[in-house]
Amino acid sequence: MAFTLDDPLNALKRYVSHASVSADSKFSKGVAGAKDFVSDLLTELGFAVDLIETPINPVILATRGDPAWPKLVIYGHYDVQPPDPYDLWDHDPFDAVELNGRLFGRGAADNKGPQIVHMAALHNVLKKYPNLPIHITYLIEGEEEIGSPSFRGFLEENKHRLKGDMLLISDTGSPSPDQLVVTTGLRGLTALEIEIKGPKQDLHSGVHGGALLNPLQAIMRICSSLHDESGKVAVPGFYDDVCHPQPWEREELAKLPMTQLQYADFLGISEFSPPPGYTPLEGIRFCPTLEFNGLGGGYQGEGSKTVIPSNAFAKITCRLVPDQNWEDIAEKVKRAIFSVCPSSVEAQVKISGGGDPYVVIPPGKPGSSDKESELSKKAFPLIEKCVQNSFGNQPLFLREGGSIPIVRDLKEVAGLDALMLGLFTNEDNLHAPNESFHLGMMQKAIEAFEEFFRELV
Repeated sequence: MAFTLDDPLNALKRYVSHASVSADSKFSKGVAGAKDFVSDLLTELGFAVDLIETPINPVILATRGDPAWPKLVIYGHYDVQPPDPYDLWDHDPFDAVELNGRLFGRGAADNKGPQIVHMAALHNVLKKYPNLPIHITYLIEGEEEIGSPSFRGFLEENKHRLKGDMLLISDTGSPSPDQLVVTTGLRGLTALEIEIKGPKQDLHSGVHGGALLNPLQAIMRICSSLHDESGKVAVPGFYDDVCHPQPWEREELAKLPMTQLQYADFLGISEFSPPPGYTPLEGIRFCPTLEFNGLGGGYQGEGSKTVIPSNAFAKITCRLVPDQNWEDIAEKVKRAIFSVCPSSVEAQVKISGGGDPYVVIPPGKPGSSDKESELSKKAFPLIEKCVQNSFGNQPLFLREGGSIPIVRDLKEVAGLDALMLGLFTNEDNLHAPNESFHLGMMQKAIEAFEEFFRELV
């Protein structure tokens, strides 16, 4: 009998063909198609598949094995980022194209490719060892790219079904297709939006200019107050709870096969501006940030329109490190905004939610706990060996600058510590046009996870 996962590359092409953009309702058919496709794959693998309805997109919860066996939970998401701008893609984003050792398509690396890696490896192992003594629960959601708004409610209602010994994720990055990283930390996140209201309507800048404060000027004054001249965040108390990296983490980062010059070349910049006391490569992994993601107001079209806008806005996100709390930071930023807002305009600050940072210290590293599950204690050294055998290099153990808030949720509610092996690189263009997945990395990762699943128990 032929199985879909006998040909992982074709399976990934089919998965990518479902335009599962969760942020835009016009892609609802693609979201449903991706959900059905991955559900069918899990059924082929011998899992009992349950679809849990949420206010937005269903969560796939699939299980196999004896509940008395060691319990592994595997996480992924079937939704993808919007493909815009279409005109910067070299190919149709949902018609995957194989070129120069890569598969190009939206979602190929984030997160459909890594899911196919796990499933193809498990498929190969189960063909030889159908009674593999691991109880596995697959948890695949459809809202990760919009911040997983339904996840916490789903988790509270289904936590009894997710209790286990360890969480496995490959939704993190590595520096190259040959040098993988086991992610030991994720930055937390909080998002805010400022709206400044001035006159009741846009005004003629000649007739009324000089009589009132322009809301654009007010928003720029506020934004410029949130950092000092060195680039540090100037919000009072912002750094109070920051847990600084341990020496072994800096030593591990020093092994990264990327120089500052290479990093600058990749970014297309001539000069870095890291926080004082940190290198650029340390800053993106160990430091909290306050970033402006959008700023606007007034006329945005071609040419000139001489107006004083009635309002202006700024969008802000903060990336957080252990032991910061997203709600505490959001309130501190909000207070700082109001403290400098000119009295001649009205400010509104909306906090859009967030998630706390996550860190795990692998067994054997300084500061590790003796409370890890037996499965977790075995898994970290085992993945090191498996990666060495397949890739020819041991993985590095590094924190990552990105955020996956559900990892912290799963730790808090289900007690799951995460083993995160990165299966995408900067060159994969996540969230950008021409996203791709390195096929050599894909094949080696399948081999590594075959060994991992086979020897885990």
